[in-house]
Amino acid sequence: MPAELGPEPKLDIGSLSRITKVAILSVLFLFGCAGRGPLVVTDRPSPDVRLSPEIQLLDVPIERFSAAIDQDGRVHVLASAPPHVLPKELHHLVIGIEGVLNQEVVTTSYKSYDHLDIAFDSSGNLHAIVDEDHFVMEEGVWRTLQKHSCTKFISGGEDLFCLSRVEGKDVGAPLNVDWNFGVDFSAGVGVCCVLPSWPHYPDKLALARKTPEGWSKLVLFDVETKFEIVTTSIAADKSGTLHVLYKTGEGGNVDRDLQCAYARIEPMTLEESSESNQGFSSGYEEAPHTFTKVSDRVVVKKRFGLSGPRSGGLQCDDIAADPETGTALITIKTSKTSTRDRDGNYRRQVFSHIVEEGKIGPQVPMYDFDGVIRVEPAGEGRFLALGVWWEQGFRGYKFIYYLEYRDGMWSAPVELGKEKRWLSDVVFLSDLDRRAFALWTNKDRRLIGRWIER
Repeated sequence: MPAELGPEPKLDIGSLSRITKVAILSVLFLFGCAGRGPLVVTDRPSPDVRLSPEIQLLDVPIERFSAAIDQDGRVHVLASAPPHVLPKELHHLVIGIEGVLNQEVVTTSYKSYDHLDIAFDSSGNLHAIVDEDHFVMEEGVWRTLQKHSCTKFISGGEDLFCLSRVEGKDVGAPLNVDWNFGVDFSAGVGVCCVLPSWPHYPDKLALARKTPEGWSKLVLFDVETKFEIVTTSIAADKSGTLHVLYKTGEGGNVDRDLQCAYARIEPMTLEESSESNQGFSSGYEEAPHTFTKVSDRVVVKKRFGLSGPRSGGLQCDDIAADPETGTALITIKTSKTSTRDRDGNYRRQVFSHIVEEGKIGPQVPMYDFDGVIRVEPAGEGRFLALGVWWEQGFRGYKFIYYLEYRDGMWSAPVELGKEKRWLSDVVFLSDLDRRAFALWTNKDRRLIGRWIER
């Protein structure tokens, strides 16, 4: 077992006045030391955690990866090789506190791995999405099930759910004509042009539940609107209630009229389902419909008008749900157009909201993370988060930070790692007990992991 290390020493500014703290942080910023962390003044202490050393999990480059944690607290990782690397291996790793416990190559038969995701069902079997194939590992043996259109698995209660994208024209979405804006300089003078795009149907999201007969289609999101579903985060509690945070944009121009919406999907009784008509039929597998009740769609944050990268934007980052209470936490990132950093880029503002019984609580500020944010439940109304902060200065590092939410506030961040120029997606898992695990890839695309013990 690798020796576990405590948090890195930090400057103790808790006892200083607010003016003094602002002055200290301003000096660090001016002298290029801002890369050590987000410049946020907080009186909250850092969480009391112990960090394992960084573990290089594979000695080969990785393109995509997904991870899930089993009932014994071991982390399972499915990782694929980049398109230019031969052979195109798909690796399965089992990781414990001691390091990598088992490693195997699942297949080399795919040209690419466009979709990759894994999750455990209530029986402890590991399910995997590999492009359009559905794999399951039972008693240590992989086998292939029927093809399907899933892009993500979600475990909730006794069920395994599937999230997929569907074409709007197949499910009755309205035909939409978007407007494109541009400037023509062919005559030597800039002329503004406004032209309609080709008519199109907005893509929608579909949710299905795994049954012995196949995938039972449950619900579609925002079928009647002209909004395109851009991104989605989804979590589940032990009752089987699903909590969904998703981003929409109007028409084909997803940088216009952006919205972050929240929806809760609750199981229904047989009596309630007899009066429902939420089911639909599409996809590779057919099964009897299972009906659900979908709470009213709640718009958490919206930004109207054009939202290009320089004028501001809106990101619906992630959502987590407490398995016992059903309380959810969502994180949303916006751009503050009046504040820029030293390189002229607009500063990010990150907020979280607690959601109880479908009601959105007040926003709680986080740190100015400009990279991905991942949140996980910690039980008893607490949540954990990873955030990536990109040092825009001459060194160009990207920092990964860990922090905890309790008593209505976020703790000070703890640095987990940093990478020069390159940082892929970050995966974060919690066992709801005392441990969490973070994964990322370094500049050589090697997969790195680190345990966090609370």
